[in-house]
Amino acid sequence: MTLLPVRGVCYDAGVRYAKTFHSRPHWRLDDVRRDMAVIRHDLSCNAVSVMATDPRRLIEAASIAAEYDLFVWLQPRLVEARPKTIESALRGLGPAARRLSVQGARVGVNVGCELTLTSRGIVPGRSFAQRGRRLPRLIHQRKTRYDRALDGLLDRLVTAVRATFHGPVTYSAGDWESVDWSRFDYVGLDTYRDARNSSVYADQIRRHIKGQKPVLVTEFGCCAHRGAAGLGASGYDIFDHRTDPPAIAADVVRDEQVQADYLTESIDTLASVGVHGAFVFAFSEPMLIHTADRATDADMGGFGIVKVTRPAAPGPDAGEQWAPKTAFHAVARRYEALAAGGDAEPPPPSTG
Repeated sequence: MTLLPVRGVCYDAGVRYAKTFHSRPHWRLDDVRRDMAVIRHDLSCNAVSVMATDPRRLIEAASIAAEYDLFVWLQPRLVEARPKTIESALRGLGPAARRLSVQGARVGVNVGCELTLTSRGIVPGRSFAQRGRRLPRLIHQRKTRYDRALDGLLDRLVTAVRATFHGPVTYSAGDWESVDWSRFDYVGLDTYRDARNSSVYADQIRRHIKGQKPVLVTEFGCCAHRGAAGLGASGYDIFDHRTDPPAIAADVVRDEQVQADYLTESIDTLASVGVHGAFVFAFSEPMLIHTADRATDADMGGFGIVKVTRPAAPGPDAGEQWAPKTAFHAVARRYEALAAGGDAEPPPPSTG
């Protein structure tokens, strides 16, 4: 099996996906320190991709991850932000990333995630949900126009970061986005196997390997319910958001082995085609709580490889509690086996 030099996981440090939903409302550094130790020592990762809306959380999580000798990708997630806001955030993140690097941390900057979908101003739509519904039709009709708008935004974001930070830079592109990777150090792909692309998944990634830049699969994952492997990134669609809290479809059956098999097979595929690194989405989804009652077990619609049984809350003894899922052990075994072939090679020199 081909060595996978970078073996990583995505870490949710708190993303405001909507006015009414923050993925990690309570921030506890003790929880982060425990998680990073587990990611390094139990999950056999050598890298972590930290996602957050608050830049302070990005830096705090990165500082802790660096203590465990993890390479850290900093990824601001500013859902519903307009281009100027995102550019300003990246300009502010550059000096902080540089300070981390000077202090000895191994760090890179990921300028964004699927910005045609997550940001405002490229694809019409007043919300993530609206753009998601419109995207398949609009991308087919106006792909060249949206790719050109995305390219202009990415050029500004990379320029903003490189004004002060000279380490590696990437972007997490959706499968529908065409990106000029010449300005980046790594090709970054958010790519999930599902029923529609399973027969061509390896070829879909392999075509990027032929380029001159190393490839990182910045997201791939699966939920823990029957049928989730065929849904890929849409595995969370088991929720009916017309109710509060969202109801779970009556026919959904929890099955952790589905998630474990999917991730094992995906890691093997990514290693075999020669990607430089892969990041499982995700370590946890802090607000999708696991319960013993199928009707309220929100973890079934989450991508975490640990199941959160109690969210963090204010107070000295109110830390988050979680338990590893079957997928956690599957990823740990596969990453440990791949680590036997050697650790990550140094990142390429910056192109900036």
